[in-house]
Amino acid sequence: MFFNRKAQEEKPEDIMMDTEVYACKDDGCIGWMRKDFASYDLKCPLCGNDTSMEIRELPKIN
Repeated sequence: MFFNRKAQEEKPEDIMMDTEVYACKDDGCIGWMRKDFASYDLKCPLCGNDTSMEIRELPKIN
């Protein structure tokens, strides 16, 4: 059998950076969105409740 390990070795590292996000205020909901992709009304994309701004360490998007 042949296994191609070349693709695994060339995988670039994820660059982590502090990112502003809006997270749902409801304790039972895990919804959040990056500030760059936030909706106009800043409502949770999953449950529709209000959100608050947080800083999270996330992979950089190119």
